Amino acid sequence: MVGGYRLVLPPGWGRIPLREGTEDAIRGIVTSAFDGSRGDAVAQVRVRLEGRLRELAVRARRDGAGLDLYLPVRPRGGAAPVPASFVVSELAVGGRKERREYVVGEARRVDYVLPVPDVPGRCLAAAFSTPTAVAEPRLADLMVELFDAVMGTFRWSEASDAPRTG
Repeated sequence: MVGGYRLVLPPGWGRIPLREGTEDAIRGIVTSAFDGSRGDAVAQVRVRLEGRLRELAVRARRDGAGLDLYLPVRPRGGAAPVPASFVVSELAVGGRKERREYVVGEARRVDYVLPVPDVPGRCLAAAFSTPTAVAEPRLADLMVELFDAVMGTFRWSEASDAPRTG
């Protein structure tokens, strides 16, 4: 019986579970991001980052039956994390596996809908978003390619399997 899922995240990305362990995950991400950093300015940035991650988690939970929020959490190569994220949610609809890509305002969106094996009427949806109005126009294309690569690693797992990402 399917009890969860697994996927491989790019380096520097993190998972915030939306049902249980949200606060612990947020604190862990913030602690990791500022490992060894001290000072009043760092403390202020930590507080703002923690607040922003909480806002994102609340919005992801409110917008649907969210399970997990994924986003870049650590800089790579000295650059700031790219504004991008995806949420995995439960859906109570039947259907077939599909991928949709579209633009909403200044955001590029990609949605995957994945029917849960042997559970008629249940699906997981992975909804990705990244800004299109960034300094480097090709960046949104690259982020969509990265998300497609992550979703290419998606596998259903048994109820006893953990963790969901690896």
